[in-house]
Amino acid sequence: MRTIKGPGLFLAQFVRDTAPHNSLESIARWAKGYGYKSIQIPSWDRRLFDLDKAADSETYCDEIKGKMADIGITISEFSTHFQGQMVSVHPAYDMMFDGQAPSHVRGNPEKRRLWAADQVTKAAIVSQRFGLTEHVTFCGSLAWPYFYPYPQRPAGLIEECFAEQGRRWRPILDAFDSAGVDLCYEIHPTEDMFDGDTFEMFLEAVGNHPRCNINYDASHYIKQGMDYLGFIDAYHERIKMFHVKDAEFNPTAKQGVFGGYKNWLERAARDRSLGHGQVDFGGVFSKLAAYDFAGWAVYEWECCLEHPEVAARNGAKFIADHIIEVTDRVFDDFAATHADAASNRALLGVKG
Repeated sequence: MRTIKGPGLFLAQFVRDTAPHNSLESIARWAKGYGYKSIQIPSWDRRLFDLDKAADSETYCDEIKGKMADIGITISEFSTHFQGQMVSVHPAYDMMFDGQAPSHVRGNPEKRRLWAADQVTKAAIVSQRFGLTEHVTFCGSLAWPYFYPYPQRPAGLIEECFAEQGRRWRPILDAFDSAGVDLCYEIHPTEDMFDGDTFEMFLEAVGNHPRCNINYDASHYIKQGMDYLGFIDAYHERIKMFHVKDAEFNPTAKQGVFGGYKNWLERAARDRSLGHGQVDFGGVFSKLAAYDFAGWAVYEWECCLEHPEVAARNGAKFIADHIIEVTDRVFDDFAATHADAASNRALLGVKG
């Protein structure tokens, strides 16, 4: 077994136009000051990082590696959440996703899709240049408007959705394989992969690709009423990344999983700061340690109540306190007895 690395911090929700949150160096120093050992970088935010430049220039990558080394913090992974979900967008969401896309691809869904696929592919090259072995993204969605089985879906609709997802993502996964990097999908409502069943459908569509893996985040499962600990048992071989995020699900007589169109504060299922929700992190860290998870425990803050600065400060200690330094011996080794094949046969009453 290996001890989980951490604490790490996903920077996406903390970036601002004011110091210390407006440049990679200053936000890295800020994170280190709270006790974080690594940062996960959102590759779409040019206030921190230029993905296109990194894909073209090893010098740029080396400069960033040198700056982070001087600060004393590690880059755990890069993220292409924004770009990944634009690889597959249902037309109902075109206008909303155009708002997150660069101006030169807006109003042209196919051009936007090709740009997004190129961005995620570049992230494979960049991850390799930084010596990283994991990357996190979203898969996007073509079928989300049809997730509820009424009105009745026409036969073959979902199967065609995942077949198309396979056609779009297989070349990207091959690029990650060439780079020696695992592509870890965050399984999330509004994506075509939102639970274990849909992950298996996607995995089949990409031919059980060895680079198709999971970024585990219990918050997305508890809000759906899933067994988030059992999920680790079912998919531990594919779990290569870990977002530490808390959540709660408190259904009422008026509201359940779907949330009644309420905002985050008023939803029965909502994200919380670490320790303020219902996730059994003792169980989560124990299972991941037992299954020899080798990656980073990275805090992703998404709370509708607590201030992000407070959450960041408390989050590092919360993760550090939950990381289990795994044992290098069995606790009852002191009582071990000499054993060999002959002794074992004798203890079983077997002669000869």
